[in-house]
Amino acid sequence: MVQKAAFFQSVVVGLALLVAACSGGEAEETTTATEGPLVEVVEVAPASAAGSVRASGMIGYRREPVLAFTAAGVVGAIDVDSGDVVRRGQRLATLRRTGAGANVDEAALARANAERDLARTQELFERGFVSEARLESARLAVERARDSSVLTAPADGVILRRGVDPSQTVAAGTPVFVFGETASGIVVRAPVASNDAARIRVGDAARIRVNGAQREGRVTRVGAQGDAATGAFEVEIEITAPEGLRSGMVAEVEVAATPGANPQTSIIVPTLALLDARADQGIVYVLDENAVAHRRAVRTAGVTSAGVVVVEGLAPGDRIVAAGAAYVRDGESVRIATGS
Repeated sequence: MVQKAAFFQSVVVGLALLVAACSGGEAEETTTATEGPLVEVVEVAPASAAGSVRASGMIGYRREPVLAFTAAGVVGAIDVDSGDVVRRGQRLATLRRTGAGANVDEAALARANAERDLARTQELFERGFVSEARLESARLAVERARDSSVLTAPADGVILRRGVDPSQTVAAGTPVFVFGETASGIVVRAPVASNDAARIRVGDAARIRVNGAQREGRVTRVGAQGDAATGAFEVEIEITAPEGLRSGMVAEVEVAATPGANPQTSIIVPTLALLDARADQGIVYVLDENAVAHRRAVRTAGVTSAGVVVVEGLAPGDRIVAAGAAYVRDGESVRIATGS
């Protein structure tokens, strides 16, 4: 009887060991099947030198005046259009005035009197009896007495935009053309934060990137007052070789500004690497030596065609999750895609 009990006990122990072995195998298989998510990884590097300022801005001519008639009337001929290159003194448009005089005879008499007064003032000016300001007033009186006006190009340049059509009634000062003066040069106007503007000086060297091509430039003006809505200061940068550039293009600039007390090194990360982006804040996942992902808060300074500019929170050499970050949890091991 004792021998039979011992036999049954040994059978039970054997079955228990078998079940345990099977359970261990299943646990091992489960562990293997639940490896971390597959991600792409990049090692970050400095995108700009410490202390430099990066920004995006618009390209334009340094002088872009709005051309308009000084009197009300009906637009006659429009001789040029947007994109046309013009010469100084070239006729651009004509205007038939509506306020020169309702009566034709009265208008003619007013013109004759104004021209006679101009001739007399011109003679007195040449003899030194009247000032140049008095002569200019007489010339203006003649211009106002005419029943038509001609708008001419103030310098060599290009018509950037046309604002009126023939036969259109316009008031005095209505914009007719936006004019780009070619001799004034081409510049980039970029808004920068107040703390960055304080470190930028006229004459600072700058690099400008437009459509992937890099050009050199220098700072020619730093705004004296911030924008009322954004608080940003406008920095103007002259482009050394502006060939092929047009007003309205977008450019990325990097100014070699004077380093502040805590100079920053800009790092560009892929757009998909940034999570929970709010204003100038965001989250990225940084990998340790064991391929474990850790959340890290970063401070950003805008977006470029290459990615997001990070100015705080990362160091050169950090490995971050570039793609697949949305599927990663803090402290989780990840699988790195081949080629990352």
